[in-house]
Amino acid sequence: MKRSRLDNNKQNNNKNNVKTEKIYYIVIAVLLVILGGLVVFIFASQSNSDVTEDQNATPEPEVITEAEQGSGDEPDTENDPDQEATNDSEESVANEKESVQNSEETSEEENNEQNESAEESDTGDSSQDSNDTENADEQEMSDSEIDENAPLNESYTIDFGNGSGDRNAIAQNASAVSGIDQGSMITWWVGNNGPGRAFTVVSDSNQTTVYRVYLQRGEGKWHVTAAEELDGIPSEYR
Repeated sequence: MKRSRLDNNKQNNNKNNVKTEKIYYIVIAVLLVILGGLVVFIFASQSNSDVTEDQNATPEPEVITEAEQGSGDEPDTENDPDQEATNDSEESVANEKESVQNSEETSEEENNEQNESAEESDTGDSSQDSNDTENADEQEMSDSEIDENAPLNESYTIDFGNGSGDRNAIAQNASAVSGIDQGSMITWWVGNNGPGRAFTVVSDSNQTTVYRVYLQRGEGKWHVTAAEELDGIPSEYR
């Protein structure tokens, strides 16, 4: 009897436990449903409040300027002091730029004129120097064309062959002392005039200017010791 009672008590306790758990689950489910409803309600209320605020908001007044009220004409800026100040400033800047540009052009023109003057001066100086040099060279040549006391090397052996160095040097000296262009000069004779000495007879292409030139070798070059102009080409050299 005691065992059967114990068994009945256990079964009753188990049933009570099961009922209690079911009640807990039901309560939890109800709480969750209520919580979810509250959340939905809060979001819905907030959305309605935003819509209401937007609808009740006072629209901002539209600002219409004088330019928009007119028929498209430009606003009157004749009496606008700010606009006048801006125009004056722009005009002043433009005048300053123009003044700077004119100054630069004037400076550039002055520099060009100075450079041209300097170039002309340099050219004049160069021409003068060149003329002075030419005159000095001519004077030096005239002084040294004929040297009666020129050095002499009697042991020098003269090469009278055509195209030799001695023949070319003799022709150059004869052209210089006679004034006959070497390109058109005719050499009628080149001969020995003693140890280290020679003479030549030359004329121009028209044979109207004829010279007999005496030379001698000394200190490594040829020197003209005498030159005489002839009336014509001697017959013995024709």
